[in-house]
Amino acid sequence: MAYYYVQHTGKKGFVTHADNESAHVANYPGDVWITENSAWASRVGATEETKAEAQARTDAAIGASNAEISSSAGWSNDTHPTSSGITLP
Repeated sequence: MAYYYVQHTGKKGFVTHADNESAHVANYPGDVWITENSAWASRVGATEETKAEAQARTDAAIGASNAEISSSAGWSNDTHPTSSGITLP
């Protein structure tokens, strides 16, 4: 299983049905993508990372999101807990 970093373009065809049929392409916070589909990774210009690098990128994205949410007016951790981390497979 390979870990990749690439920002989603938002364009149709970024991940196609054929891409997923070849090898599942999964997205995680921080623009981390996990797949064994190296052809897809090449097509979209993804950069391969180690699992540790991908996990750090995902953790940072979740931390930034939690910081933004919890800094908003009226936020209370008692009634609206922030999301927890995700452990990559």
